[in-house]
Amino acid sequence: MKVCLAAHKQPVKVAWQESPQFPGFLSDAHKKVFLEQLSACGMTAAESSDAPVLTVTMQVTASEALLIANWTDTQGGRQTYMVGISRASLFVAQETPPVPQLQRELVWQQEKPIQSAMGWVDPSSREHFLFLLSGGLFLRYHSENGAWKITDSTELPAVRRHSRSGDGAFLYPYPDRPLGILFDGKICDLKLDERVSFTCSAIHLEGKALQILSTCEEGPRYLATDTRDYTETDRIILRGPVLNQAARPPSDDVASSVEVPGPVLGISVAENAKAAFAVVKNLATGNYEVYRITAVCSN
Repeated sequence: MKVCLAAHKQPVKVAWQESPQFPGFLSDAHKKVFLEQLSACGMTAAESSDAPVLTVTMQVTASEALLIANWTDTQGGRQTYMVGISRASLFVAQETPPVPQLQRELVWQQEKPIQSAMGWVDPSSREHFLFLLSGGLFLRYHSENGAWKITDSTELPAVRRHSRSGDGAFLYPYPDRPLGILFDGKICDLKLDERVSFTCSAIHLEGKALQILSTCEEGPRYLATDTRDYTETDRIILRGPVLNQAARPPSDDVASSVEVPGPVLGISVAENAKAAFAVVKNLATGNYEVYRITAVCSN
């Protein structure tokens, strides 16, 4: 306002100088507001080298933040305008960003072993499904009145040998591939029409850490399990943000975790990476359980 009231109404070239103590305070958003105010009072910002230079500087003292505007008009006259703002009123302590918290929701349990589970939403009908791999079968359930009802079952392709994780695991997402099932040495893409079918081919997949998106952050975080064996209860862990695809956070970088009543036999990340589905063997009941895992904001 001081610049607008005192200066001539003409184009100016704006230069910015920040305080070393507070780099980034003159953000693009703050600059945009300042330039809009200049434009509103008739002083448009110009890039022309012939336009007078208006230098906006921020300096910080022990008690104040000083906003200083130096302006040299076309006749060579130099003007300085200054506004002091109390630091107590300007630099309000930022609240600590919320840390996502893991939550679990039991969605299915049965006596027969489950190798892998996945929630899926039909892109056309928006109908919700639950897929299971169990007993050499692909089982498809649909949601009906808040409960899962069996839709159909399809025999899985034969595998050469059994791995520690059983007869396969759901694999999604993976670049340029639809939802599939990873077996020993091959991946089978799922065709989910009225009748389920598989198209299998040998593929080499490099190890990829599980990643999940929270409701309060733009980037993903790592998802892991504890290092306990199959005779102990387990926990699912949310680790640090994914900053480098090639790097993993240290083992002690735990943002939050959720306990489960037995060993985690496998985790599959759902289509939009906003949820994961964990298969757990409940040590108290002996049942195999499927939990939907999400990362939500604590506030």
